Amino acid sequence: MNRRKLSTLLGLVLAALPVALLAALMHRTQTAIDVPEPGKDVALSGLHYKGSAFEAKVSSVRLELKEGSDPVTGQWSFVASNSDGQWHKIELFVRLLDESGNQLEYSSQHCTLAAGAKDQPCVVSMKVKAEVWKATKSIKIVTDWTS
Repeated sequence: MNRRKLSTLLGLVLAALPVALLAALMHRTQTAIDVPEPGKDVALSGLHYKGSAFEAKVSSVRLELKEGSDPVTGQWSFVASNSDGQWHKIELFVRLLDESGNQLEYSSQHCTLAAGAKDQPCVVSMKVKAEVWKATKSIKIVTDWTS
């Protein structure tokens, strides 16, 4: 293969790469909440993937937090349900935002919702510097539904 054909082929492959990477993402949903009080359940809205005959959703979160040390550690315990007869894979992102809405830090976790799951837990672990946690004013939760 001559150099020109190789260059054209490489250009086509690189142009198609972003499309191929995004093809795995079926649906993205997000919501924002105030920093929750540790140990309290917070109802969530808008974090769902709905088909004509099913709905998969993340309905609430509870933060268990260990403060007083550096780094601050936490467990974001999400509750999810899936009325579909098939499992659904999601990635949950917890994004810590400052008062201007800028992202300070984030944590994520892949979860698989079983077929017919009701109130299934999905935990996202977090470890951030104490100064970052102190500067956090709100939380953005993003769900990437990949199957």
